[in-house]
Amino acid sequence: MIKINPVSLLAASALTLLLCTGAQADATLNFSGKLVAPACTVGSTLAAGQNVDLGSTGRVQLQHANQAGEWQEFDLVLTNCPTGTTKSTVTFTGTPDGVNDTLFANAEPTDTAATHVAVQMAERGNLSNVLSNGSTLEKNVDSTAKTVTFPLAARLYTPDGGARAGKVKATVLVNFTYQ
Repeated sequence: MIKINPVSLLAASALTLLLCTGAQADATLNFSGKLVAPACTVGSTLAAGQNVDLGSTGRVQLQHANQAGEWQEFDLVLTNCPTGTTKSTVTFTGTPDGVNDTLFANAEPTDTAATHVAVQMAERGNLSNVLSNGSTLEKNVDSTAKTVTFPLAARLYTPDGGARAGKVKATVLVNFTYQ
C-alpha cells in the first residue's frame, strides 16, 4: 500500500500552481488605417444642387421601347484640389427605374408624371458608358489648374415604349472620393 504524505501533496500542488501561472501566451495585434487625400472644392453650381434641363421631347418620339430624347450635356466640376491629389472618383446613387435598372426612375408625383419614361445618364464622349445607380467614374486631377471635370450627358428614355405626356424629375446623389 502506498501512503501519501498530505504535506508533500500540498507542496506538489503549490508548485504546479506556480508553474501554471508563469506560463506564457503569444498574441498578435493587427493594425489598419488609411491615408486619404484632402477634398477638392465642389463647384458652386453643383454645391447648390445642380439642375440639368432635359428639355421637351414629343410624346410620339417615345412610343417604342428604347427610344430616347436628345442628349443634354453638363459637367460636374471640382476646383482647388490640394497638391498631391491626383484622381477623383464620383459615385452615383439614385432610384433605379422599375423596368430598366440602368435608368433613373421618374420621381414626379403620379398626377403630373410622364409615364413609361426615365432618365438615362452617360459619360460624355463615351455615351455607351451608361451611368446608373452605384456606377462610378474616375478622372485625373489637372495638376496645374488643380481642377477635375466629369463631362456627362443625360436624356429622357423609354425602356418599354408607350410614353404618356407629363413631367419628369429624377434626383441623383453624387459622392466624390480622392486619391
